[in-house]
Amino acid sequence: LLHPEGTMLTTTIFAGYTDESRTPRAWKSVLLVTSHPDDESMFFGPTIQAAKRMGAQVHILCLSTGNADGLGEVRAKELDAAGVYLGVVSVNLVDDAALRDGFEEKWPVEAVAAQVDAAARRVGAETVVTFDAGGISGHPNHTATYRGVLYWMLSEDYRETLRGVRQVWSLVTTNTARKFVGVYDAFASFFLDPDAMLAASNPLVLMRAMAMHASQFVWYRRLFVVFSRYSYTNTLKCLKG
Repeated sequence: LLHPEGTMLTTTIFAGYTDESRTPRAWKSVLLVTSHPDDESMFFGPTIQAAKRMGAQVHILCLSTGNADGLGEVRAKELDAAGVYLGVVSVNLVDDAALRDGFEEKWPVEAVAAQVDAAARRVGAETVVTFDAGGISGHPNHTATYRGVLYWMLSEDYRETLRGVRQVWSLVTTNTARKFVGVYDAFASFFLDPDAMLAASNPLVLMRAMAMHASQFVWYRRLFVVFSRYSYTNTLKCLKG
């Protein structure tokens, strides 16, 4: 659906929900939990734009500095710049020895849960959004982020915070064929995915935000943001709500 000025209007489609309080239309304060600087722009951009169109405040919790190649300080500055450009309210970048960037790193669910709980309390989040079990790209830090959020959501240790969190959503991982058909995957999502589909307000803004992660914006990521369905639509599965 195109706006007369050429930007894509946010479209939200629901299956199986009649209670509007359980849909993204009711979002007010959203905590986006990511693994690395650039995840917010590469994967979750449509969710950020849709939340802002709803009038919600968006906060980012990034669980690592992305220092696998020794670029942690550079990537921290890039994340700050992208966050400002995307209009998020706050960015919290974690530098924890237990949560180091890397394919071989094993992130304890307890360490992830503790960071999520502290951030949710700090920003007053009533909605949390993160990766699903597939982690979109399959990166072990992404899948560990999901497991840690799930642990937080189910643990008795965090009951007090969770009383204020009405919804927890995960970003659905699609197969490779669907992942790289861009905006056309919206049609597949409409028929195949059960929960909520959020469309980007302006995919070009998301591509520019990704370009602000200059240390990571190599040729294959340039192609990714053009052809990836995650630059145009996000499908979310409701884990709590």
